[in-house]
Amino acid sequence: LRVQLGVNMPAQANRKLPHNDADSLGVDLVEVYDVVLYFGIIDILQEYNIKKKLEHAFKSLHFDPMTISAVEPELYSNRFINFLKKVFPDQT
Repeated sequence: LRVQLGVNMPAQANRKLPHNDADSLGVDLVEVYDVVLYFGIIDILQEYNIKKKLEHAFKSLHFDPMTISAVEPELYSNRFINFLKKVFPDQT
């Protein structure tokens, strides 16, 4: 299979299955399946200014600061690249 960017890049998603109370093996069960993704990158146009810094501070009070969308650009880009590496597994 010849992979072409944006045309036929294989992607996978996984979901951790809930443990059954009767299951005492202590092994995490994961369901893996192929997916088709459609996404666009629009946040490159967003300026990380004082408004976004205040949004980050406010949301950090209620949520994990590493998972909210309003984060500094370097962390945001690293998180996005890690997501892409997880979704598009290495085909070697």
